[in-house]
Amino acid sequence: MITLNHSMIKELSLAVIFGLLVGFGLTGTFYFVRQNKNQLKNTPNIIIPTPAPDNRTNSQLTPSPNSNPNLEITSPQNNDIISTSKTTLNGSTLSNSLIIVTTPLKNYHLNADNQGDFSLSISLEPGLNAINLTAIDQNDQESHSEIFLTYSTTKLE
Repeated sequence: MITLNHSMIKELSLAVIFGLLVGFGLTGTFYFVRQNKNQLKNTPNIIIPTPAPDNRTNSQLTPSPNSNPNLEITSPQNNDIISTSKTTLNGSTLSNSLIIVTTPLKNYHLNADNQGDFSLSISLEPGLNAINLTAIDQNDQESHSEIFLTYSTTKLE
């Protein structure tokens, strides 16, 4: 039978506490490093949109069988600040494509015209709005795009 005196209990308690602190410290460090790596993987790329050419030909609008339809939002621009609760999305894609627009408030759908242009009035909620667009062409090829719009009535000086 082992007998423990007062100094042995004190040393054993300190060893257990020190072990717990080291274990929690290593676990916490591992957790936060892993979280930071996951956040870096999900960081969005910054894409600067280029203006669409005004004189498109039919050859530019006709997809090859293995290509996805192009989907471009011409206005408003990504990260624009809008001062009204409604705005109009304008864009272009392949002719007669089905366009699905998802906003925080509502889902919309419409068809692009024969030139591939589309226009849709949408409602925004106050603050940041993620607007997701999907174009589905006549060959069931999909293209996706996302823009962020901020609805704010704050006066900027």
